[in-house]
Amino acid sequence: MRNIGTRKIETKRLILRKFKEVDKFDMYNNWASDPEVTKMLTWPTHAAIEVTEIVIKRWINNYSENNYYHWAIQSKEPQSVIGSISLNNVDYSNDSCEIGYCIGKRFWNKGIATEALRAVLSFAFKQMKVNRITGRHHIDNAASGRVMEKCGFRYEGTLRQIIKDGRGNLVDCKYYSILKNEFIDI
Repeated sequence: MRNIGTRKIETKRLILRKFKEVDKFDMYNNWASDPEVTKMLTWPTHAAIEVTEIVIKRWINNYSENNYYHWAIQSKEPQSVIGSISLNNVDYSNDSCEIGYCIGKRFWNKGIATEALRAVLSFAFKQMKVNRITGRHHIDNAASGRVMEKCGFRYEGTLRQIIKDGRGNLVDCKYYSILKNEFIDI
């Protein structure tokens, strides 16, 4: 597996790129401050833009490491950052990692998360030479599971009380995976 860091990726409607400090406004307004978006995530709703600013500064600092993979999902029209997608728990010994993504509610059900996920899968399998990518979602977030299934992930099982949500409650999560030889690049 190759250690190459976050690189710019472009799709028909999106630019996936490194976060910039100015993105704090879009992040806060488009998803981080929305309790409906964050209710099934592992971090709490941002109560103030200062929280978002701290998070983005941390992400920007992490870009100095070639083993950090985190993209701002920027729409081309209108030009706005509408979500984020990342590869986490990168395991170079076993050529694997985990996907995580989040987009603002106004952009749900438009195929945007699927488009971004396909692009990152292509990057991971072709450029990083990853063999296996896992994904998980809160048991009540079926839409996230549908995004993974559209991209070729297979459901593997549900783990009970596996992780805490943004309010500190242990929740059940459904787990999926995709292997390099199963990925179909469209």
